[in-house]
Amino acid sequence: MGEADREPHDVMRVLATFVESVRQLAGVPDAAVHYVPRSGGAVLTEGTSSAVRALTADAAAWNEGPGPEARVADRPLVDLDVTGAPARVRWPRWVPRARALGVSRVTALPLSGAGAPVGALILVSGQGRSLDERALTLVRSHTGMTADALFLLREVEQGRALAAQLQHALTSRVVIEQAKGMLSVRFGVPLDEAFARLRSYARSHQRKIAEVASEITEGRAELTAL
Repeated sequence: MGEADREPHDVMRVLATFVESVRQLAGVPDAAVHYVPRSGGAVLTEGTSSAVRALTADAAAWNEGPGPEARVADRPLVDLDVTGAPARVRWPRWVPRARALGVSRVTALPLSGAGAPVGALILVSGQGRSLDERALTLVRSHTGMTADALFLLREVEQGRALAAQLQHALTSRVVIEQAKGMLSVRFGVPLDEAFARLRSYARSHQRKIAEVASEITEGRAELTAL
């Protein structure tokens, strides 16, 4: 497993451990989380039951429900009753699904790593199960620590992506320089003119310079065409 494949796996492991631990801390039937790994990245979801996880994934896709609202607003929604009309008006798609699962009350806490919201924790419970204040304090603390860990994982992921881009750029540059040298020797021209020929050929054929250079260095290009 490469670094690019390992990072999402690391995040999912953190999320799975997180939701189970906060479920036990809060003493609620189920907990779920949604997490945005990076700008434009696919939302990752985890839950202590498949039904709650599916609902959380759909809510993230709809951008509706307690989780998305807590993340976007970066503020907690604590122990809300979702059995009445106000909740249905507020979240018309989320509430019927939640009620069908026996959910009566919900708490959503933003995951804010280094001051930036990266997701949300959702705690759900049945009728008459208000969240204990002491438990909520513990959950808030655990949520903050997990958010910081996820934010660091996001930074690592972005660092890996940047390193990969830099490596690709460096490799391409080396190949281009090698191709320039080969063309210079082949045609007896200065390096600048060799590069001009390479660039002109790539543009006229609507190809990337690095691709043409790679074919030259690997002996797959007909040099007389340049």
